[in-house]
Amino acid sequence: MLVIVRPRRLTLVLIGVAVLLGAVSLTVNLLAFRAGTTQTPVAGSLGAGPQDFFNVDREANLPTWFATAVLLLAAASVAGVAAWASRTRDRWRWHWWVLAATFCYLSIDELVRLHEKAIGPVSQVIDATGIFTFGWWVPAAPLVIVFAIAYLRFLRALPAKVGGLMVLAGALYVGGAMGMEIVGSWVADARGTLSPAYSVVTTVEEMLEMLGVIVFLHAVATYANSRLTVVDASRATAPTVQAADPGPRRSHRAAQPARPVTGMVGPRPAAEAGLGDRRGR
Repeated sequence: MLVIVRPRRLTLVLIGVAVLLGAVSLTVNLLAFRAGTTQTPVAGSLGAGPQDFFNVDREANLPTWFATAVLLLAAASVAGVAAWASRTRDRWRWHWWVLAATFCYLSIDELVRLHEKAIGPVSQVIDATGIFTFGWWVPAAPLVIVFAIAYLRFLRALPAKVGGLMVLAGALYVGGAMGMEIVGSWVADARGTLSPAYSVVTTVEEMLEMLGVIVFLHAVATYANSRLTVVDASRATAPTVQAADPGPRRSHRAAQPARPVTGMVGPRPAAEAGLGDRRGR
């Protein structure tokens, strides 16, 4: 059974929270830079003050919790659709399950920053300067391309609105996670990570990621609502169809004489035919 939520209301609430978190993070960071009280990011450290607690580029704080929760909610929603698709033997059920597993991984990655562990090995292969300062995106880019190609037919099979929302969600998320990470690498190499410019870039990056996940969640909720409407409509019309043409009455209806239709010429009854013959005689 699909669990249905109101897509528009949920989306508006989540977007409002994401925008608020991004605005607070950027404001706190810019005020800290102006006051000269910036601090070096420390993973899991909340005791340094509001800059750590509200900074979208730090770990173990409020924005991280929100982003992780939204990703986990998306994973659970996709898993619900995947379970429904499996019960109905839908053609794309395995695509839904892979999506659910992907978002589950992304929620874990958001919490513990697994992708950043690739920065060290990549820096040993390429020069970790400029756009390659945070080079984890180099091995990730081919994986994203392969994933997108594998889901082209799946996206085309979805309703146009849902497929378009998913494409938009992917563009927002990948554009934030990888596109803005490339920009952030260049800014970090040129001006350092403790600079207003880098703070702006990381805020935009995290905002795009959160908005991408929220748009994807909206698409999944919209799809779930449309599937439930189709199922309910078929169940509601089923008794009407059966009542209009019940099986046991077919023989009884077949025995009844056909009613004449106005304006149509048909064979006359036998009695009238005989009378006509006698009159002719």
